[in-house]
Amino acid sequence: MSSANPRVSLMVWLGCAFFGLLAATIGVVGWVGASSATRTGERIATDEVATLTLTAGLGRDLDAIYLTGRTLTLVSTPARRAQLVDTLANHQIPTIEADLAAVRASHADNGDRENAEIDLLASRWASMRAVLNDIRDAAPASDRARLDGGLVAVFDPLDSQVDSLLQREEADAVANQKAASALNSRITWALLASVAVALLAAVGAGWAGSRAMRRAIEPAKEQVDFTDTLQLAEDEGEAHRLLRCHLERTVSGASVTVLNRNNSADRLEAVTELPQGSPLHEGLRHAEPRSCLAVRSGRAHEEGDHTASLLGCSVCAGCPGRSTCTPLTVGGEVIGSVLVTRPAAYTMVDLQRIRDSVGQAAPVLANLRNLAIAELRAATDSLTGLPNKRAAADSLKRLLAQALRTRSPLSLLMLDLDHFRDINERFGHPAGDQALANVGAALRSSLRASDFAGRNGGEEFVVILPDTDLLGAEVVAEGIRATIAEIILPGLDLRVTASVGVAAYPVHATGAEQLERLADSALYVAKRSGRNRVEVAAPPTEPAAPAADLDGSAPEPSDAPPRAPAPSSNGALVSSRPASS
Repeated sequence: MSSANPRVSLMVWLGCAFFGLLAATIGVVGWVGASSATRTGERIATDEVATLTLTAGLGRDLDAIYLTGRTLTLVSTPARRAQLVDTLANHQIPTIEADLAAVRASHADNGDRENAEIDLLASRWASMRAVLNDIRDAAPASDRARLDGGLVAVFDPLDSQVDSLLQREEADAVANQKAASALNSRITWALLASVAVALLAAVGAGWAGSRAMRRAIEPAKEQVDFTDTLQLAEDEGEAHRLLRCHLERTVSGASVTVLNRNNSADRLEAVTELPQGSPLHEGLRHAEPRSCLAVRSGRAHEEGDHTASLLGCSVCAGCPGRSTCTPLTVGGEVIGSVLVTRPAAYTMVDLQRIRDSVGQAAPVLANLRNLAIAELRAATDSLTGLPNKRAAADSLKRLLAQALRTRSPLSLLMLDLDHFRDINERFGHPAGDQALANVGAALRSSLRASDFAGRNGGEEFVVILPDTDLLGAEVVAEGIRATIAEIILPGLDLRVTASVGVAAYPVHATGAEQLERLADSALYVAKRSGRNRVEVAAPPTEPAAPAADLDGSAPEPSDAPPRAPAPSSNGALVSSRPASS
């Protein structure tokens, strides 16, 4: 027994040592295998995310330079063109070149096929850059219009290729993820054959690696989706809502407010809806752009319950929890900021996601704002600030169509300043311009917010009165005539007066052109009948009114070229009504 005991003990120790060594070997093999799978997954995820980010950045920058190029074909103001040319040459084109170099470097080890595609991408960009250079140097508007079509033609295949490249990168990411999962499975089966503990360890490592890979890829896919969707925004409001929705979806528990810098009113305004009871209602009540520290400094600013800033922000200081405010910066200019608040602290991933999203949205918002300003200026008379003739014609068609649908009345006034040619000849064109500007201000002060006033050109104005019958239009016309008659030009012994013609739907006409002709005919009669008066077009059933002075004498010459009275469908012209004293 004594000799057996040492042998049993030795065998027990040898068995323990063997199983211990086996367990240690299995543990080492499992640890090495799991570490290898995790490193492979992380490397694949990092490479794919980096490639996706570079390609998405290239697509975003191509969209921005395309918008700049198209805007440049529309703008004729030298200062604005110079600004756009500077942005194009000194910022956007170098950025695209850097993006292409980075994309080429990321595909350097991916084989001849992908390198050939990158070469094609660079060739198409060279064609687009040549068109942009031509647009930059083109002076006549006709050349710019022709080059605009050329820009669209070279951009479409380039944009499609970038989209295809993004889709393939996403597909490659999925394929590589499957390959990594297969590697984890093989390691798992090898460990299962040895011991259950090693199997559980391998499964855990594989699950952790897959989860880390998904966490690395999914944010990049969400960011790419946001970038693509942002390019579809038709106006600033839609882009603001997209930015808010994206951040609230990707940053857990966050509430997002987009703030706009209104330089003309020196105000900082919320352009996304504020929740009821939000402290931002009070913080923005009298806020100027400099009130927001992010706008003032051009850097992200953070506030929190547990951190006291050396200089607090008067806008977001009252927000509970943690807040981070990131400026919307384009070309060194801050156009607004994005305020994100939530109860919990932000991780580095959250902050990076916010910065990336705001950086992608800023140039899109700036381009949409510039396009909106260009459209507004194209439809506005610069002297009076009123809509121009084209905008007036469009508004009449739109408002008359609405009146037809709702069966509500609508009236049209045509105004013409009396003796305007004499004003220019006696006192010079500056006096005439001042008279026109004063009449524009008088029209704006005499009308409702729903009414429309525009300048038809020269000394002629048009007023559209929705939901106003003929009797109400006469009252408004008389009020406008009296208001204009009170205008006195400073330093000049001169009063400004106007003649007004009135026509109404459905009393006189149901079409825009016929309504304009009848109102214009009434204006002609007002001119022939002594000026500084209101005349109403005759209903279709009334005979045409004579276009002669009351004493039968020849009419006084009109300021504008004479307009022949335009008959209605049954030959009626206008009926005369003297202006009230």
